Amino acid sequence: MAPRKSATKTEARERARRAAAESMAREQRLLAWGEEFFLAQGESEQIMESAEQRITEIRAKAEQEAARASASQARVVAAMKEERIGLTEIAQRLELSVSEVRALLKGSLAPRSSDAIDDSAGIEVADESDQTTQHAPVGV
Repeated sequence: MAPRKSATKTEARERARRAAAESMAREQRLLAWGEEFFLAQGESEQIMESAEQRITEIRAKAEQEAARASASQARVVAAMKEERIGLTEIAQRLELSVSEVRALLKGSLAPRSSDAIDDSAGIEVADESDQTTQHAPVGV
């Protein structure tokens, strides 16, 4: 005897409901995973932004401290020059090149000796060991 038409229809409806329920449960899992992913992505971006900000702050502090140390070096070189020590001897004592010593003297804020002149035409630094005068470009 053939099953009744209504029983077949009911069974088909139940199978469709089960398939739809499985599909909806899968869709819910996918939505939850997508939400979790985007939350983690936002958190990652926030962590990186915070790190970049801290790096910027640390770099600025380091640059300030390095500038203070450089100014201290320039003061030492200027003090040695005030003692009438030649550029070559200063360079040897401090394990620098003469050009590095000159650069430090140009950048120092300490007053220069009487044989060093700072005017609008440039900076002249007379070095008794070299017997030459060095000229810096205007605006240095």
